Amino acid sequence: MKKSILSLIIIVILSANVLYAQEGRPQYKIRNERAGVYIGDIIIELFPYVAPLHVANFDSLVAISFYDSTAWHRVVPSFVIQGGDPNSKNGPRNTWGEGDSTQATVLAEFSKVSHRTGIIGAARDSDINSATSQFYINTVNNSGLDGNYTAYGIVVEGMDVAYDIENSPRDGNDNPLEKIEMFITKLGVNESVPEVPAMISPVNGFNGFQRNTSISWSQVDNAVLTFLEIAKDSTFNEIVFADSFAVTGNDVSVLYPDVELGEKTYYWRVRSNNGAKFSEYSETRSFVTSIVPPILVSPENSSTNISVNPLLNWEPVEGAVSYRVQIVPTLPNFAESRLVFDESGITDTEVQVNGLNPNTRYYWKVACETDTYETPYSEVWLFTTESTSNVEDNQVPTKFSLSQNYPNPFNPSTTIEFTIPNVGDEYIRPLQTKLIVYDIIGREIKTLVSEHKTPGYYEINFNAENLSSGIYYYKLESGDFTQTRKMILLK
Repeated sequence: MKKSILSLIIIVILSANVLYAQEGRPQYKIRNERAGVYIGDIIIELFPYVAPLHVANFDSLVAISFYDSTAWHRVVPSFVIQGGDPNSKNGPRNTWGEGDSTQATVLAEFSKVSHRTGIIGAARDSDINSATSQFYINTVNNSGLDGNYTAYGIVVEGMDVAYDIENSPRDGNDNPLEKIEMFITKLGVNESVPEVPAMISPVNGFNGFQRNTSISWSQVDNAVLTFLEIAKDSTFNEIVFADSFAVTGNDVSVLYPDVELGEKTYYWRVRSNNGAKFSEYSETRSFVTSIVPPILVSPENSSTNISVNPLLNWEPVEGAVSYRVQIVPTLPNFAESRLVFDESGITDTEVQVNGLNPNTRYYWKVACETDTYETPYSEVWLFTTESTSNVEDNQVPTKFSLSQNYPNPFNPSTTIEFTIPNVGDEYIRPLQTKLIVYDIIGREIKTLVSEHKTPGYYEINFNAENLSSGIYYYKLESGDFTQTRKMILLK
């Protein structure tokens, strides 16, 4: 039976008083011997701020020479080297990696630290809280492990030795043919402080910040995390956003979608963390949000029988110099190729549109323009134009169709449109129609339609609130017609 969590807490309390009191990264030397021959040292440093329980557990095991003579029992080229199982001291090779059921386990401490080359992580089984003494060193960037395994240290010297171990001849279980033993001793504590990240954008005093505006900074090499804070005051007493981000070697760009529009002032700053100590904060920069988008007035949303030459109207917005209006038919997809009306520089709060098609659904939206930027667009409204005598006899669809859902990707609901034509020569005949949603492996998720449908245009709403993110398919069957399309749920 595994020891209780209480036993782990006792180990932590007895062995980690010094660790918790210090702020630096504890440093250890891993001496490595292949078949009794010294092959080099790997120097590592651990992250007490990021994963205090794992660091304390590792430190307590080193203090009792637990790791000495344990083996690197799993070496996978272009992935990891793994060791630290007590079975590998004297137990049969086929038990190496299985662990000792009497060992105390350590609660998972997942963080934003990325499993890049040299990062040390805690090996575990399917239970996220099952880590014990076994650990691994990433020999490549393994971002797929991020958020699923506890990262709690990094190699600071000796990756060439890790690569040597990684490329050892091995059996079918990735166990080196010659035993490679480790001997770990504590060297001390690295008290270094990481550098301050360099702010990139927006520039101080930026005007027109929107929900799709990026906040970006340059990361520093001697850190594993950077922290972003956004506040409504320059003293950061009213923080509205605070989060950490992995250091991967690239600049970081973050969107803050909850920003309040309407010329509100925000302040932001960043600092880095090396797994133990924090840097000083960067300079504080401010930005001012965009003016609000317009509120649409007429034609009212979802209105019908609208003139093919409609007058569009919206409320004025303080600070707007002019406005931009866009219109698309059928679906609310405002791709440039689909625009039937796109006019900017409109100084009034209305615009006359001419020559739209009869009996057609149109979607429209309006943005404000200032001297320096364009605001986000308003809500998207729709209207359907009136029928004319020339088309009244042709309102029934002439062919089957299944449109791409919109929006796509969606969360959590989306709209699916399809048409059923008249298949009879002299009368309108209902057709047995099914619209079914399937998951990526073909399992039926939900039947949206299963009934006889007369010819016409149909719109179905699909709510995937209880489903997980992923790819799904929807299939229309009506008479002899069958069509399938793909959609993406992104939560």
